[in-house]
Amino acid sequence: MPTAVTPPTSKENAQMNRALALAGAMTLAAATAFTATPGLAAATVTTRVANLAVTPTTVTKGSSITLKGQAQKLAKTWTATPGASVVVFFDADGSAPNTAQRTLKADARGNFATSMAPQASGYWSVQLKATSTNKASTSTRVYVKVTAPAPSRGSAIVMPKGSVNCPSWAPIKGNASSHIFHRPGQRFYAKTHPEMCFSTPAAAIKAGYRASKI
Repeated sequence: MPTAVTPPTSKENAQMNRALALAGAMTLAAATAFTATPGLAAATVTTRVANLAVTPTTVTKGSSITLKGQAQKLAKTWTATPGASVVVFFDADGSAPNTAQRTLKADARGNFATSMAPQASGYWSVQLKATSTNKASTSTRVYVKVTAPAPSRGSAIVMPKGSVNCPSWAPIKGNASSHIFHRPGQRFYAKTHPEMCFSTPAAAIKAGYRASKI
């Protein structure tokens, strides 16, 4: 004959329900602790680029400019930021703005300096990268004008009809009809209307001219 099973009392039922609830809460807490990712603290320290100098502001294409300044942070007063990561940006006229050109590292006093050879006119600026404690910051922009190099000059130039004076870089006057050249200070220099002007006597002689005797 089967043994009769005695149903749990209401007190035992209450104890079982409390045990199940406690186990469920512990499981949920463990899962939450396992999956939660602690948030990173936001950077709070204000920074700036101080004493930025870009020189010269007008330069011939292919020549260099210098950018220098100091990375600083605000800690009651502005102080240097040693080792700050500094990015040099360039915004060419009519192109997409702020293209990173170079990354520097500030020295122990927060100072940085670099040379660049701009190929076009545009705006130069510097940005301090953000860190876990320091905010990013960007300097003012400085415009640099780039000019084309002067054309190379030869040793002689053909002068327009009726010309009286030669250019300063080719002061020797050549008379095409006589093939005589006159140097500044000679007797007929001022009266001669040159068809050719030469930079040196050698250039005139090479072109088939001879020197004036007076």
